[in-house]
Amino acid sequence: MISQASQPEKLWTPGFILGTVVNFTLLVNYYMLMVVMTSYAMAAYNAPASLAAFCASIFIVGTLIARFVSGPLISRFNRKVILGAGVVCEIAFTCLYLADFPLVLLMGLRFLHGLAYGCCSTTISTVVTGGVPASRKGEGVGYFMLSVTLGAALGPFVGIFVSNTFGYHLLFITAASVSVLSLLCTLALKVPPAPLTSKKAAAPSADAATSAAGDASAPERPAAASNASASENPAAARTGQPAPSAPRKAFSFSNFIERNTLPVSIVCGVVFFGYSSLLTFLTPFATERDLMGAASIFFIVYAASMFVTRPFTGRAFDRRGAAFVMVPAFLVFAVGMVVLAFSTADWMVLVAALLLGYGVGTVQSSGLAVAVRRVDDTRLSLANSTFYMCLDVGVGIGPLLLGLLVPYVGYANLYLCMAGVGIAALALFLVINRKK
Repeated sequence: MISQASQPEKLWTPGFILGTVVNFTLLVNYYMLMVVMTSYAMAAYNAPASLAAFCASIFIVGTLIARFVSGPLISRFNRKVILGAGVVCEIAFTCLYLADFPLVLLMGLRFLHGLAYGCCSTTISTVVTGGVPASRKGEGVGYFMLSVTLGAALGPFVGIFVSNTFGYHLLFITAASVSVLSLLCTLALKVPPAPLTSKKAAAPSADAATSAAGDASAPERPAAASNASASENPAAARTGQPAPSAPRKAFSFSNFIERNTLPVSIVCGVVFFGYSSLLTFLTPFATERDLMGAASIFFIVYAASMFVTRPFTGRAFDRRGAAFVMVPAFLVFAVGMVVLAFSTADWMVLVAALLLGYGVGTVQSSGLAVAVRRVDDTRLSLANSTFYMCLDVGVGIGPLLLGLLVPYVGYANLYLCMAGVGIAALALFLVINRKK
């Protein structure tokens, strides 16, 4: 027989599988709509390019706000209720794209959709990473992040194909159907309660001691409460006055940001700042060099590289540590950007896709594993929200800042600069890894 002590080391539990599927469907919905929203606003509303792009990017603003506030909420309230409510909102907001709203209401809808997605994404990541055994954290997070890889590959492909072939109406229906699948998996998912903090843990013990005596002890509860307060405050026992209530804590960012995970989260955010150059400028770069054949399957090859390498890098993370896995990944990311910058043939673009898929995928999954390893379960939701906030900031501000740079340096030199960003991220990682 398998001993009970070995049970927590099991990785492929129903909760892990269902949670990974939920995350995958959320990401498919996100990418399906993100890649076409700019062209949809331009086609349906005759919006200028800058305003149409804002319809897409305001989603990230909502996501950032949701990640900032959802960490404390997940720590205090029922995680399954929060996740279920978020997924229901995802379905409702996706269906509302079918309505003929004015452009300003479309922007508001995108913002609300971003709030729902950020809440769902942070919650499901907390649930799944919290259930991964500590000894297999790197491997488990690596497998979980494959849902991100597949979503990032399948979502844009389906979004572009369906919108170009069948129109935006069917695209919105397809995206809503994907969200319905998220809801079905959420309903089947067994979510453990949020871990109790020390204060919460003390409360049930007092309640249990009181309730153990049954209904007959109910009249004596005030005396018990009086004895408890007397033991906590001897001065109150002598004077007969009730103990003063604890002072209300002032606002603190520690209630919203997990400082222990912030350094590695910032490092990964820097990498995703560089990654945003691929999402934004790969198509015009490929068009300029007549490499659209390779660019059309760039993200498929990119995702395949992630899919193949993540299980191996996850096991290496658990056995050899973060630096052993992440340092080569930063270097490969930089090399991939250099190869892309000098690409003059399709095969060079695809080699760059392989290198960048390995680099970005390994940094992302290993960075999340580092983040959740540095906190106990009571702060796990904050660790997840902090990590993803930094990634969202990197992806969100990248197109804005790099768009200002492109007219002066061109696309090829831009990707050479992104290689420098990868080296800068490596330097930051070595500093924080040295300081532990």
